[in-house]
Amino acid sequence: MRFTKSIKTIALFVFSGVFLFNSCELEEKPTPTHELMQGVWELVEAYDANDSLITDRVTSFYPTYLHLDDMNSVNSTAGPLFMYIVYGDSRFIEVQSKMGDIFKYADLTLTEGEWFIKKNEVVTDFTIEMKLKFPTMDVFTNIMELMNVDVGGIVGDMLDAVIYHKFLTVAVEINDDNDESMTWTFSDETQAQYNTKDYTGTYMSFTGVGVEEFSRCKLKFVKKVESLTNLVNDAAGGQGGK
Repeated sequence: MRFTKSIKTIALFVFSGVFLFNSCELEEKPTPTHELMQGVWELVEAYDANDSLITDRVTSFYPTYLHLDDMNSVNSTAGPLFMYIVYGDSRFIEVQSKMGDIFKYADLTLTEGEWFIKKNEVVTDFTIEMKLKFPTMDVFTNIMELMNVDVGGIVGDMLDAVIYHKFLTVAVEINDDNDESMTWTFSDETQAQYNTKDYTGTYMSFTGVGVEEFSRCKLKFVKKVESLTNLVNDAAGGQGGK
């Protein structure tokens, strides 16, 4: 009897262990947010702070594509989008027809940047810094004048006609249930920092526009299977970069 009871006890223990092991195997951990965000994305919907659709406005010059890689780099055609975010709707309208003077996407001269996020876990926000590079200092000063942005005496100290626009605490929504869609929200929780660099490469604060003036907005992206280069080339062939 004792032997039989021992066998039953061992069998029950083994069965319980197998059940627990299988349960642990079935309960998969969610994919970290930084992994889900990697890849090539296209902006398909953009909304302003009043929830009005502004997609056509920010993509009128060129479709907005982003490539977020695993080395924290950003390559994109998102220059006009970030011009809208940084400088606001009214200023953006003033220079909307000048986008071709600033951005040369048909030549594969892309808008670059970096993105930063906690890795190996599920999170709800990240940081992005976009480098808006103007072809020449003359183009830069002309665009700033059209937008009524006072750059003061900073031009003489700038290394290049480049402004680094960083946004911290940008909300991101993406998960395993819908990993082909991603939403970013620039809200009152988001903090902006704008800088340029002097001839030594040291950051200098860019005060031409207030860091509180950025456009609150919601951006919806869908993942693309094509490479960024192919998408940009196709857009250039289809519309000539407008």
